[in-house]
Amino acid sequence: MSLTETEKKKGEKKDREPVRITGLPFFPHFLLREVVVMCFIAGSLILMASIYPAGLLKPADPFDTPTPIYPEWYFLYVFGFLKFWTWDIGPIDAKMIGVTLPMVLWYGLLFMVPFIDRNPSIDIRKRKVAVALGVIALLGILYFTYFSIVHH
Repeated sequence: MSLTETEKKKGEKKDREPVRITGLPFFPHFLLREVVVMCFIAGSLILMASIYPAGLLKPADPFDTPTPIYPEWYFLYVFGFLKFWTWDIGPIDAKMIGVTLPMVLWYGLLFMVPFIDRNPSIDIRKRKVAVALGVIALLGILYFTYFSIVHH
């Protein structure tokens, strides 16, 4: 055989070798590992629940209101403004103003930002109007959230 024929046979042999893939196949190896972890977590939860059982509370009473009642965290600033605003404006009740005003101001501000700040720059130092509106809105939300928690 000549050298070129030997090289051809080596080349053919390389073409027929299977490609080796590293890692574990999904079934059964990977799936078995995940099932073992799930069983360990479920067993831990069952063990913890049996060692430290939850105590029974008093039965539910629809006529008993627990105190204090808080809204969800994302509505705490509205709850704080409702506690803060106690003045009627003409025929409009203070509670109506206390609920609608912060929502209208916040979502109105979010809606108007593209129309108010027309600056094409993305540098935060050149967007003074947008930064000022964002800081004012954030400080207002933080203050009224704090106010709602302190004055429950």
